[in-house]
Amino acid sequence: MSLTATLRVPLAKNILRGLEAINEEGILCFDEAGLSIMLVDGNRFKMLRVIAPAESFQTYDWQFSEPQEVGVIFARMGAIIKTLTAKDELTLALDKPNENLRFRLLANGISQTVKLLRLDLMNRINAWPQRDWEYQTTIPGKNVKDFLRTVEKTVSFTLSAEKESDDSNIVFQSNSQDEPVIWKHPVELSGQVGPTLFTTTEVASSLTAVGKNDIDIRGAAQAPVEFDWNIEGCQFTALIANRS
Repeated sequence: MSLTATLRVPLAKNILRGLEAINEEGILCFDEAGLSIMLVDGNRFKMLRVIAPAESFQTYDWQFSEPQEVGVIFARMGAIIKTLTAKDELTLALDKPNENLRFRLLANGISQTVKLLRLDLMNRINAWPQRDWEYQTTIPGKNVKDFLRTVEKTVSFTLSAEKESDDSNIVFQSNSQDEPVIWKHPVELSGQVGPTLFTTTEVASSLTAVGKNDIDIRGAAQAPVEFDWNIEGCQFTALIANRS
């Protein structure tokens, strides 16, 4: 019984950065369909779900008869991943010698065994929260991250929308004592976007893994916001609580 799965190093680094921004440890769930991870931060302000289907790996050789879960500290995986370049390949390997599950990372002839945590002592998320969203639209990820970097020293920002003639804009506006920073983007909205307050650092950290790709955004007035994006076939979803 074993699994060997190879993926591109840039994707592996992006996944790892996203996970570390939420929590220092988590449960990796492998099955014949691929890898899935759900995390929540210690204060329960933000969540991240990563689904990497088998097709997003360069190779995915599944030989187990049932799903496998491993609890890891992400920094232990980063010891080898962060030294790799875009031209390298990273292989995740699972096997069960003597009935004990072993998780290894292999790259450039180096094999690193990752110490596993006790699953019964870890914070487990059994299901992703489902909500009735009042609006949904798509916005450019780069612009969102540019706004968040610009206002990084501002505690919070307000997410809203405005209508100009027949056009709608989604609006991000910093809440500061000085002149506010405002980013507007024309969108097609499926509902009304009520003004909702969010903590800048919580949103920024939740979107660590976002690149230049577009983001689907869903929300409701005075409610959490959900961001969804895809990188190389790997699906990321972040859920961030609003400020009361």
